[in-house]
Amino acid sequence: MTTKKTKTLLMIVLSSVAIIIAIIAASCANTVGKQRSSTDLSASVKDTADAAVGPIDNETSTAKAAAKIRAKAGRQIVSHPSELKFDSLDWKVPLGDRHRVVLGSGKQASGPIAYVAVDSTLPLVSIAAYIRSGSLTDPVGKEGLGALMARLMRTGGTERYHADTLDALIDQLAMSFSFSQGESEISFRASFLSEYLDTAMVIMKEMFFHPAFNPEKLERERSITLEGISNRFANPGPTLSVAYRKHAYQKSASAKISTAASVNSIKRGDLVALHKAAFGSCDIILAASGKFDKDDMISRLNKVFSTPITPQKQAIPKIAVAPQTRALIVHKDINQAYIRMGLPLFKRPHPDYYAVMLLDYILGGSGFTSRLGTRVRSDEGLTYSIHSNAESNYTYPATLHITFYTKTASLPKAVTLVLEELDKIVKDGVTEEELANAKAALITELPSSFRSPEDIVSTYAWNEFYGRAPDHYAKYPDELRKLTKADVDNAAKKYITVDKITYTIVGDTAAINAASSAAAKDGYFVIDALKSKKIMTADALERFE
Repeated sequence: MTTKKTKTLLMIVLSSVAIIIAIIAASCANTVGKQRSSTDLSASVKDTADAAVGPIDNETSTAKAAAKIRAKAGRQIVSHPSELKFDSLDWKVPLGDRHRVVLGSGKQASGPIAYVAVDSTLPLVSIAAYIRSGSLTDPVGKEGLGALMARLMRTGGTERYHADTLDALIDQLAMSFSFSQGESEISFRASFLSEYLDTAMVIMKEMFFHPAFNPEKLERERSITLEGISNRFANPGPTLSVAYRKHAYQKSASAKISTAASVNSIKRGDLVALHKAAFGSCDIILAASGKFDKDDMISRLNKVFSTPITPQKQAIPKIAVAPQTRALIVHKDINQAYIRMGLPLFKRPHPDYYAVMLLDYILGGSGFTSRLGTRVRSDEGLTYSIHSNAESNYTYPATLHITFYTKTASLPKAVTLVLEELDKIVKDGVTEEELANAKAALITELPSSFRSPEDIVSTYAWNEFYGRAPDHYAKYPDELRKLTKADVDNAAKKYITVDKITYTIVGDTAAINAASSAAAKDGYFVIDALKSKKIMTADALERFE
């Protein structure tokens, strides 16, 4: 027995030694291999290539060698990524009808409209709501009322929950609730784990219909708002945006902004009155998606939003693009000039919108590859960012504007280049290639609005809010495809009029004047040549009407 065990142990030892020797040998071979000369490596590569496509002599071109490799591989290897071919995707726009529900009881249900979709991918629920009550209807002298009310609906507590208690509960359950206000609507967002659906629906009902507007929280939100007002013109970008609105929509509700005086004038009673007017009608459009039973979610929404709709007709005063001066210059002690050049458009829906949208994409909406991006940024190097935007507005007439920034001394030349591109697109029109690329790009973007059930119900909720047809998105690709070069060229001639362009500029006024004076010698745009202009400080912008 002892001899047998000794032999077995010896065999194990010898096997281990053999393995170690093999590892060392392999390592040495690898090291030697790595130390081979580049000539040896080249020879090895050549041998491999010869084996694949046959010997290649010095006179054989790279192109011929590549062709042989492609033929050997039995598949196409393109010389440039633009030549890649892909199978087309059979994707169609998902319709919203199957998700649409009119809340309320009985066959004559007349409650809010909801879009509801099940998504069991994650144990989450998302709910959004859009209420017809915007900042355009804030009372004169109380600008900022709607925005303050929206924030306090989340932070000001409810009749059932004190504000601090509600915050603690929401944090403990990792929930998210928010209200915000735009010009024509209040938006609500909620996101939470599906296991807390019962609690979330109770909180949502309390926030919507029983806000407390806690006085202490009111003062806290007022303080935060005032701090924001005191710093809103600290950066040139936001200053330009405000200045442009005030310039383009002078003396209208769209040009109004909140001030320290208007925010300080808001009382709790104002919040209560606005809430009653905005939410008492239940003119709300909802979107719900997530892990739940659809019928159960509809039942829950019915319990929260059971009041019949009283259609909200917001008393929005008439708003028009009506600048009183051609140029508005806001002084800011910076070494660059920020500029937005604007033209009047129209209110949607409008038959010219899609043609203008394609025109905008070609002109400056496609970024670096657009005409403005290529000329002003890439070719001349006068700015890092330049873009155009044909606004979409269902409430009042929109504008088409071009925005960029450049060093102050370059401002006249940059504006001149923009004007030349505008003149060129009006006189010569767009090319068929540009039009085809614009259509392809905009149609290709469409699926991004329908990536998930949450996207689908949210997209159709907005569609309902704007009063568009249920098949709006299904028809969208064909509406773009049927537009011709003549349609886009006519839109350019109709809406691009150099004499109507307004210039809103933020920058050092002394440097801008110096650049303008020097520009005359070089034949560039001279801002002093405009018939009317107004110069002011950023602080004065708040009071400008």
